[in-house]
Amino acid sequence: MLTRSLLAASLSAFTMLVAATVVTPARADDEKDKSGAAQSVGRVLFDDGVALFNQGKFAEACPKFEASLKIYPGLGTRGKLAECYEKLGRYASAWVTYGEVADLASRSGEKAREQVARERAKSLEPKLSYLTVVLPPDSHLPGLVIKENGNVLEPTAVGVDRPKDTGTYSFEVTAPNHRLYATRVTLAEGQSARVEVPPLEAILVVDAVPSTTTSSYAVSPAPPSPLASQVEAPSTWQKPAGLAITGAGAVAVVVGAAFGLSAKSKYDNAFDNGGCSRLTNQCDAAGQSSVDSARHAATMSTVVVVAGGVLAATGLVILLTAPSPRSMSMTVAPNAYAGGGGVTLSGSL
Repeated sequence: MLTRSLLAASLSAFTMLVAATVVTPARADDEKDKSGAAQSVGRVLFDDGVALFNQGKFAEACPKFEASLKIYPGLGTRGKLAECYEKLGRYASAWVTYGEVADLASRSGEKAREQVARERAKSLEPKLSYLTVVLPPDSHLPGLVIKENGNVLEPTAVGVDRPKDTGTYSFEVTAPNHRLYATRVTLAEGQSARVEVPPLEAILVVDAVPSTTTSSYAVSPAPPSPLASQVEAPSTWQKPAGLAITGAGAVAVVVGAAFGLSAKSKYDNAFDNGGCSRLTNQCDAAGQSSVDSARHAATMSTVVVVAGGVLAATGLVILLTAPSPRSMSMTVAPNAYAGGGGVTLSGSL
């Protein structure tokens, strides 16, 4: 009876193997070869990491585990990486990684491993350091970008107490037509730090169109220069050119805004679909792809909107300085103010 069962099972397996080979012979072999090669390389890196870990060379072992995890993700590798981070004193990284291990173990039904990972993460909580970036309402500006250690800080991370490894963190805050603000903060074990973005200092830009509004950066016009003169009007090419350039700039601004909406939608979907965790800001492959795509769209939005604004402003300058068919009067007046200077163009069309 046992022999018949074995024979039937063997025939069934052989039939499935032949069918799979006939249907997709090349693809099945390719996928198997790729998976096997990745697993082999990942295993070698993992073994090297374990050897270094056992020798107490944690700073060298952690990169091995990280590389192994990228090539061939494994729950055991992730757990060993968390342990390595803990040995290095990178408690925030260890806490996050232990949490990932617990979540993955829960999904795969490995209750014992899940419990151990959660206990290890819990034991690290008193040692965690937290970093909070605050953006007050009066510091909000269009196109404002905050970078932490050279990486753009996502809007969802602003105002959130984030667990961070100890060390020094540098920040750069930029916005169009405003001066760069830079600072740095050092985190110690178990301590928290807060970085508040101040209102950025505006860089005054000469405006060819007199403004009817006032602000803290308004400049009073200087008396006309003795060099002011009457100029004979050239051809009227400026008006059609100004209209065309202004229209092109407006279209660019609309296109840039569309990119911005697309970026926000992609970014929100990455978290709403479960690809990324709002608690840890960690993403799986699909979630990271969505986040990267959103960042690309956001960059495109900023570039196109800024370029469109400049183009529209240029068109307005050309349009508003276009001469009448007979003549125009143009006055050149210098401006001086604290920290800089410029010129004012005025006249009759």
